[in-house]
Amino acid sequence: MMPTTQTDRAELIAQWLPQICEALLRADPDILAVVQFGSSVYAPELALDLDLLVITKRKKDDGVYWNAVWSAGQPFWVDVVVVERGERLGFLSAAVRAFGRLVFGDEEVVRGVTKEMPVPTFDEARQVLEVGCTYLQIATQEPNPVRREAHYRNAFNSLFDAARLAAMAFLLTEETRWGILADGLPDPFDQRFRAIIYDLHVAIFYRRELPLDIEAEFERQRQRVAQFISDLEAASQTPAEGA
Repeated sequence: MMPTTQTDRAELIAQWLPQICEALLRADPDILAVVQFGSSVYAPELALDLDLLVITKRKKDDGVYWNAVWSAGQPFWVDVVVVERGERLGFLSAAVRAFGRLVFGDEEVVRGVTKEMPVPTFDEARQVLEVGCTYLQIATQEPNPVRREAHYRNAFNSLFDAARLAAMAFLLTEETRWGILADGLPDPFDQRFRAIIYDLHVAIFYRRELPLDIEAEFERQRQRVAQFISDLEAASQTPAEGA
């Protein structure tokens, strides 16, 4: 089989998106809007997965949406974020507002979940670290190998999200695109953040390059990101030279 190129992946996402959306609507008839966001919108030629925001009248069990997505049969990873109408989306709001594409439904409903998004705090970044620990615990108890791998990957990606929130807090911005955040950080934080991006978000989450000793590596990376958050917070409280 010939390898899938980046251009092929963008075409695959466009081809499969209507079927994925239809599967979601069959699984939850209360869905009010489906929004495509993330790299598949602002950099489709580089996208490795598809991010979807689903807004519904009443949220069902998470498994309803995951099962619907994978029943469509697409040959790439799909990440689904589900919220109820009027619920605040949080730090993803900026990404959806800036680079969201309405696939189905009411644009006004989308505005309702993405408005009034505050700049994240360092404490919120630390809370997302704990989300990673929760994913890890779920993974260790999951008998299904496919779901277990997904939970492990989400555990490491939560550490990346925590680092991204810390960068946003340091820069006092709603910007969520990690490339722009890295460009805005001073040395050496920019290089530390780029390394975190590659190790956790690209290698483990996107490329599925899980370490041999997953739990030990997760703890090492958790401490690494926790230190990054603390160092950024300390730097944010230090007056700049000449100020």
